[in-house]
Amino acid sequence: MADWLKESRDPKHRPTLSDFREASKRLNGVILRTPLIPLRRYREEDSGIYLKPENLQPIGSYKIRGVYNWAARLTPEQRAHGLATLSSGNMAQAVGYVANLFKVHSRVAVSERSAKTKIEACRRYGSEVELVRFSNDTFENADSLAHGHCFINPLKEYGLMDGHGTIGLEIMEDAPDTETIYVGLGAGLLGCGVALAAKAINPNVKVIGVNAENSPHYASALRVGRPVAYDFKTTIADGIDPGGALMPRESVEMVRELIDDVVLVSEEEMVKAVRLLALENKLVVEAAGASSLAAALKTPKTRRGKAVCILSGGSIDEIKLAHILEEE
Repeated sequence: MADWLKESRDPKHRPTLSDFREASKRLNGVILRTPLIPLRRYREEDSGIYLKPENLQPIGSYKIRGVYNWAARLTPEQRAHGLATLSSGNMAQAVGYVANLFKVHSRVAVSERSAKTKIEACRRYGSEVELVRFSNDTFENADSLAHGHCFINPLKEYGLMDGHGTIGLEIMEDAPDTETIYVGLGAGLLGCGVALAAKAINPNVKVIGVNAENSPHYASALRVGRPVAYDFKTTIADGIDPGGALMPRESVEMVRELIDDVVLVSEEEMVKAVRLLALENKLVVEAAGASSLAAALKTPKTRRGKAVCILSGGSIDEIKLAHILEEE
């Protein structure tokens, strides 16, 4: 237990099926075991697409899985220092929520470009909030934002995969015939955790990562095999947008090892996916969460087979959502 902080930062950390099952036990009663929901259809042929709605979690995103499991493995003395992180918003909300469960203080540094709904939610959880501008320096010096708390590094906390990967465990338990899983890639820890868990049950299942065309951080890095500067623009998918920052070399290597491919989706494709989910499946999902569906929809069924799209979060600004629903 005392070595968990050190183990969690080890880039060689690869949780096993046993680790995912232990994490699932810790999360029992804390998270919602989200169902697999078929994408709504009418008379047309079955698309073979199923949705894993993590936007239904208590904080509106999957982040609660990794953060709670991570915090639960700290010693009581370590937790007493409080919890902290650097985040575009969803991780910060998870830290605030989990800190309340353990009755400790929380401090979060949040991107100044994050949705106002995410920032306000952090404050409502009682977290001390600092707004920061994402850059390479911000991430390279992220630990300086801890201020005495137990700090969850958004890019280097590989121990988060143990909790995040329980999504892959649930998918394969509920639908063992799944052929492809689509997941948005921000830091990459969700995608890699899901891949480790799903492939531990069925090595043939494919896990496809998704980047926004306007922020192709992993797609660019994997083309050359190392972290590389990439052209980026503002994207509606702030939850998977590092704002031009480079991913650690270790993370690029891990994604290359575990993720079968990275697909790019346009702003228009994500907007359409957000609208489709809201109007047809009655699910409010942010663009980063809907990126998985956008990628599946642009892939022929003959290539993806039975597919599960992880809807990673639903923290979308209400004004942005209203504009999306109005557009045709």
